Amino acid sequence: MKVCPIQGRQLLDVRKEDIFEDFRVCNTYRGGGGYDMFPFIACKRGLLHNWSRGNSATQFVVQLYGCHLRCNYCYVTRDGVLGDYKEYSYRKLMEAFMRAYKEHNVGIFHLMGGAPAFYMDQWSHLIKLLHPYFIFHSDILLTEQLYTMDILRSIEYNNTLYAVNIKGVRDKDYEENTGRKMNWELFWTNLDMVVDSDINFYITFTNPDPDYINEFKTELVNRYNRRVLDESFTIELKQYDAIRYSKAW
Repeated sequence: MKVCPIQGRQLLDVRKEDIFEDFRVCNTYRGGGGYDMFPFIACKRGLLHNWSRGNSATQFVVQLYGCHLRCNYCYVTRDGVLGDYKEYSYRKLMEAFMRAYKEHNVGIFHLMGGAPAFYMDQWSHLIKLLHPYFIFHSDILLTEQLYTMDILRSIEYNNTLYAVNIKGVRDKDYEENTGRKMNWELFWTNLDMVVDSDINFYITFTNPDPDYINEFKTELVNRYNRRVLDESFTIELKQYDAIRYSKAW
């Protein structure tokens, strides 16, 4: 897999002590809170039985090369997803995770991007190597490429939890957020498959149009059912230094 080490402008927002080899460790609740509800959701769904705001919720974050979007708020920046990368085998990634576990007590293997679902056909190889004591977590944007039901079912494991991120609820806010036009046909086709596959997921909304978000949620409920919005939440954008002092892209 193509892994982008922490580099370039992204270093403005990453603490030195959080960099671990070519990766990083992340505990959202170190400062007493944050927007990421992953630990609460994982706990509610029985994945973190003894979770507390400590190291048991600390993530080992692998940053994969490549992204089809150009989000103007992304602290990862072009450096972090389109910069220099290293090739890692699945086993080498898992060995790095176990070293991070011994040093930082990480409990979650977070495969991040960019757009990690470009590599979705490879996720199952990592999950099979991950001890079921740990959680595999990754992010799904619904617009990377056309998914297949076979691949989605191959990543359906009891120790997995996926964040489906909706970056716009109509054409205007999607384009403003991502710098790209929305392909609604691809979006709905992929979301239909995600729901039908029964993978363990929750939905996040990034900077949605406030005048249309409720109508869009109603559309989701009517198309699927109310449970599709279980534990969903809106991500409030933060002004990162990597963006404040230079353009993200």
